[in-house]
Amino acid sequence: MSHGYPPQQPGQYGAYPPQQGYPPQQPGQYGAYPPQQGYPPQQQPGHYGAPPPHGAYPQGGYPPQPNAFGPPPPSAFGALPPQQHASPISPNKSIPLPPGARFTSSPISTFQIKILSARNLIAADVGGTSDPYVKIKTPATNGKDYKTKHISKSLNPIWNETFNIDLGNCVNDLVILEVYDHDKVGSDDLIGYVALDPSTFPRGIEVITTEQLSFVPHGEINIAVTAINFGRELLPPTYKYDYERWRASIPPISKKGNEKLKNKHKKNEHKQKKNKPLGIYHNKYPPQGYSIINGYVKKNPSTAQQVGKDAKKLIKKLF
Repeated sequence: MSHGYPPQQPGQYGAYPPQQGYPPQQPGQYGAYPPQQGYPPQQQPGHYGAPPPHGAYPQGGYPPQPNAFGPPPPSAFGALPPQQHASPISPNKSIPLPPGARFTSSPISTFQIKILSARNLIAADVGGTSDPYVKIKTPATNGKDYKTKHISKSLNPIWNETFNIDLGNCVNDLVILEVYDHDKVGSDDLIGYVALDPSTFPRGIEVITTEQLSFVPHGEINIAVTAINFGRELLPPTYKYDYERWRASIPPISKKGNEKLKNKHKKNEHKQKKNKPLGIYHNKYPPQGYSIINGYVKKNPSTAQQVGKDAKKLIKKLF
């Protein structure tokens, strides 16, 4: 063509010829890019051809970076390896042992747990804050304290403390993480707990998860766990991400939810029907102070709480 490039009048000659450079020198002169893709591209002009239709690429710039076409990362702690896809896992079922994998144990099974931080904890003190710390319990701890320091006046504490803990039975034992509000006077208040199943840990691989706290309206805790001398092995590369995504999908259990589970359990026993587990911890052993109801972990009432409940029942019968 005899006309120069770029043309003096925008759009006078229609679309750019294929052999000419791209993008135009004036951003947006001949039509805007989709807003989420960034303009102009950082790569050499013409390297990727014309821009794709709106929505063809995920947010993050055009052209896409490597792995941009794969599935979204299943957790906040890393993307899946290239060409790998995590399979969907139900939050009401335990993560299955992958084909070809196996579980191995040791006479003394040890795991390392890092208590990293917590977020959006409930306020247990009058001033609208808490003084939180974390206690780690297993059936084998027998009252031994594994706990972090308390952080004063914080609903988003950071601990970054590490513990090595032995298990009596790495197949059936449960690990309970309890978050407490430290009180100078009186007993400390429980402001959430979460259960972990060591039989699902990958051996020698650190998994970092965000766990939703039960027993409270809101709150979560961030942890990193490594099974040192036991766990699942011969695993596919995606297992770490499957595990992290599965843990993130497990819903917390509220106080009312615990009561509903307990009532349903009693009703099924009364009707002499087979009780089908609803949760992921069926046939597991919790630490002292906890029970398994329909496959879920339930916090047992304290002695004072139980006395109060019994008194209320007695009053209802009398009046």
